[in-house]
This record gives sequence, structure tokens and C-alpha cells, in this order.
Amino acid sequence: MNKQQRQNLVKAVEQATPWEKIPTSLDGIYIVKTPTHNNCQTVFVEINPSMNGQPTKRRGIYLKSLSELNEIRKICENEKIEELITVINQYYSKKEMPRIEI
Repeated sequence: MNKQQRQNLVKAVEQATPWEKIPTSLDGIYIVKTPTHNNCQTVFVEINPSMNGQPTKRRGIYLKSLSELNEIRKICENEKIEELITVINQYYSKKEMPRIEI
């Protein structure tokens, strides 16, 4: 990130209201400013898949540190996650509820 981009980021965060999602040039990545607490400002990176520039989930994954990002990477690289999602979709996908005759 160059100096101008850093300045633009700081300015955008300063002008944002608490819990405002600031879009970035990275698809599915937002900056979220939280309310000030004890004179301390916290800002998170939110990962939230998007469609047509709009988040697909109400809430994404909030990251504050590189260690959190690295832990999420490890979790996502686990092959069992893919298997788990496949089984869940197989048994619990959006299927029409059967009509029960009474």
C-alpha cells in the first residue's frame, strides 16, 4: 500500500460512523470502524463474500490482527471443512418442505 492509499484509508476511517462498512478495491473486503471505547478507536477488516459489490452475508468474519488472519487461513485449508460442507448441503440444503395431508 503506497503513502496516498494509506492517507485515503485513514481519512475514510476518520470520517466513517461507528459500524459503517467502508468498501475497498478488494472484492469481499471491507473496513469496519467500531465505536470509540475509553478513548481508543478499533478498526477491523471484514471478510464477507460479495455479489455485485454488495455483501452476501449480514456479518462477515472480522479480523484485527495478522495472527487472526493466519488462524483463519489454517482453518480454511483443512480438507475436512469441504467434506463437512458437502455433507451439510446434502442433508440440509434448501429443499421444499413436504406437504403433510391431514
